[in-house]
Amino acid sequence: MDAAGTVDLMLRGAAAGVSLILAATLVPLARRSLSALFGTLFALGAMAYSIASSALVADQLPALAAALKPLAMMTGVFFWWFALALFCDARRWRASRLIPLAIVSAACAAILVFPSPALDRATIVLHELVNAALMIHVIVIIAGGHQDDLVQPRRKFRTIWVGAIALTVLSVAVAELWKLFADLPSSMHLVESMAILVVACGIAAWSIGAKSEFFPEERSASTGTGTLAPTTGIGTVLEAQDRHLALRLRTAMDQGAWRTPGLTVAGLAERLGTQEHRLRAVINQGLGYRNFAAFLNEYRIGAAKTALADPAASRRQILQIALDLGYGSIAPFNRAFREMTGMTPSEYRRAALKAVDIPAEAAAE
Repeated sequence: MDAAGTVDLMLRGAAAGVSLILAATLVPLARRSLSALFGTLFALGAMAYSIASSALVADQLPALAAALKPLAMMTGVFFWWFALALFCDARRWRASRLIPLAIVSAACAAILVFPSPALDRATIVLHELVNAALMIHVIVIIAGGHQDDLVQPRRKFRTIWVGAIALTVLSVAVAELWKLFADLPSSMHLVESMAILVVACGIAAWSIGAKSEFFPEERSASTGTGTLAPTTGIGTVLEAQDRHLALRLRTAMDQGAWRTPGLTVAGLAERLGTQEHRLRAVINQGLGYRNFAAFLNEYRIGAAKTALADPAASRRQILQIALDLGYGSIAPFNRAFREMTGMTPSEYRRAALKAVDIPAEAAAE
């Protein structure tokens, strides 16, 4: 084995070790946190890929490489799940998110059951295309949710995360596709190995250093049909001046500040005459919200449920209700409503009006 091969093996071994340590650290948190569970799966997948993708392991220990390959192929899906759970603060996990796993699992099965060079190439191309699509989605989520994120360590993490993902995915995708047509140069092996190690160390350092912020205990979603009361209890962790700000925030929200279209943290801070970072801390640490959109939606969806269940407003269009609540269009309103209630606005209205004997066809959509 030449010097380049030795360095490559050392880098991959280090990446596998760091990934395994991260997985062991997250396992105790996996029972109470979805992001920790998917983080554990991602770390195990990264460990498997670090080993299985080594040319030396494939040559000297083919049985080990073959055993780890299915888990390694799942790494992109696990990473996608991890990012969704970590950054989206979703109340419900959608069954549709199992589709990429089904595609990759089918690819793995095809390779094992019908081994052939042509099929191997086709499945690798399919696998890399799926991974690329998932990573593009992750990058969009990370970049798009930066302003709404109220968890300071996680908000800072987003910027680094985007660069790390882009570097790693580009390196791995190019390497895997290159292998289909020619031997990978030793320099490319080293670039890939270094990228994997850097990302593994970065994720491990940030995740372990900010466990409580990154992996909170999952809260159950409210799926009742009554009026949703916003969570406005003021935490005792706030200093006196921030408790005063929290009270002023409560007053502003009770007066309808949440109805302002396009309302942002910066806009609300300006309205309250305070600094944006202070308001972020109050909403996050004092009121317990991790995302500004979720904070607004507690008020907006609560009001929407009241309006939709009102027999006197049964002819009022749902679009008009959404606009009156501060949404710019019907699509974000529908997404937020379904996320919080498990029903579409139309389904909720029909159920609510049926309870008071208002014909469903009399309600405006």
